[in-house]
Amino acid sequence: MRSKPSDYPALPFHGIRFLSFLSSLIVAIILAVFIYHLHADGYKLPFAFLILLIVSLLSLLNVIFTSLINCACSLNTKLSIILNFLIFLLWALGLALLSYNMAHTILTSCTTEYWGNSTGENVCRMYKVLFTFTILATASNIALLALDGIVRRRQNRLGAYGLAGPAEDHMELKLAGERDAASGYEAVPPVMTGGYRHQNTSYAHTLEQSHAGEAAEYYDAAPGMSRRGQTGYDPIMHR
Repeated sequence: MRSKPSDYPALPFHGIRFLSFLSSLIVAIILAVFIYHLHADGYKLPFAFLILLIVSLLSLLNVIFTSLINCACSLNTKLSIILNFLIFLLWALGLALLSYNMAHTILTSCTTEYWGNSTGENVCRMYKVLFTFTILATASNIALLALDGIVRRRQNRLGAYGLAGPAEDHMELKLAGERDAASGYEAVPPVMTGGYRHQNTSYAHTLEQSHAGEAAEYYDAAPGMSRRGQTGYDPIMHR
């Protein structure tokens, strides 16, 4: 069960991986045929063929592995970037060796004049197909890296939990301030303003006077109690 939705867009993710899988599979099949005939005729395996065979198999495993992870749970972009970068280095090395060793063969027309017979023509065509799909596999691996970079940059912009970044937060605060200003609400707390302090002091003074008036009325209305009784001193008694 997937823990969270994949960050990779479905169509580019599966489309590029299908192209990488197909080109890697064709390269592996052609190399398997070449290796079989070379071994049958007693020839050594060229180093370029060995590199391409290894990277094509690794590429197939990588596509299967990362696709299964993405279906089961969200594929980690760091893991995908590391795997795709290592495989890209091998593809680039294999393509460079193949271009260096087979430059003359690739640029030659596949005709009886150059290859002697139909078997030679077929070998020439297979070399060209191998070179073409090696380029295609390398290009698809570059596309995988580009997709990883785009998704990784989007994750960094949105944050670890998919929240808005600083720019979006700043815009939200600005819009909130404009809405408050339009509604007549003062964004600065009233306690920070001098007018509010003056208002507060006046209100306290009024409240104190009101309480004093209520106390005076209470003492006047109470039987046998006056302001003189509060101090315990009666001028009449001391005359």
